[in-house]
Amino acid sequence: MNKILTITLNPAIDVRYSIENFTLGNVNRTKEIEKNAGGKGINVSRIINILGGDILATGIIGGFTGKLFLKKLNENSIKNDFLESEYETRTCIAIVDKNIDGITEILESGKGDLEVSNNFKEKFSEILQDDSIKIICASGSLLKGIDPLMYNTLIEKSNKKRVKFILDTSGETLLAGIEAKPFLIKPNKEELEFILNRKLETEVDIINAGKELICRGAQNVMITLGGSGALLVTADRIYKGTFPKVTIKNTVGSGDSTVGGFAYALSQDRTLSECFKLGIACGTTNAMLDTTGTIDMDILNDILPKIKIEEIIL
Repeated sequence: MNKILTITLNPAIDVRYSIENFTLGNVNRTKEIEKNAGGKGINVSRIINILGGDILATGIIGGFTGKLFLKKLNENSIKNDFLESEYETRTCIAIVDKNIDGITEILESGKGDLEVSNNFKEKFSEILQDDSIKIICASGSLLKGIDPLMYNTLIEKSNKKRVKFILDTSGETLLAGIEAKPFLIKPNKEELEFILNRKLETEVDIINAGKELICRGAQNVMITLGGSGALLVTADRIYKGTFPKVTIKNTVGSGDSTVGGFAYALSQDRTLSECFKLGIACGTTNAMLDTTGTIDMDILNDILPKIKIEEIIL
């Protein structure tokens, strides 16, 4: 089995408060509280771990919250090797009230500096000496103050060792990262519109946008479309994946679950269409659960045969 390395450069302690009749400007007492290691790369790690993959998680943490972060990872049996810095790992708060549509979120910004950047690049090079690592998933934003081209450096180091690099970030960080030729990027439609600065009205528009990003350097482009499924654009093929009608409870973390499923299948040397199918199945399963960034194997095994993958010929 090929090992998968996940990278979370802006991790967090995710705090989830369940409050009834939440009101601004008043004292609100929580009925339930949940604290977990958070960050997009951690969601990816959790999915791969549940699927039975060989996973190692890395990134940058620091301070008291960083120690709590590692404790939570260890409790979830996720192998890890993080760089510890002097900067406190951020805390992100989600307030859930069953009487209010949506989730109220309060998100801190994580911090770093160029010394932290250089230290992590050295750590990454050391980790990459493990020849069993064949796939890397880097997810989420960068800490403020670190090298804005950090992902480019990591992708270039990985490509030299013929390690497949999956990049799931957004905005200028994604645009820059594409130039380093990652194996796969995973924007959603809105992120794709943002980085290309134009509206994508039709499926053909979206496919052509994916092709444009391949011309810019990405080897493969997976575009998630919410309830409409997803598209996978490669250098010579286009696939569309759809899922059956299901009861959606929480879509947060579904994109990360999609990446986790795709990466796990890739570590099993499956075809790109098979990786795509498992990715969509994991993303759909996550959306059917209350908890963020996780899957239930019974639900996954029921959903997987119902995922339809078709090749599109333009």
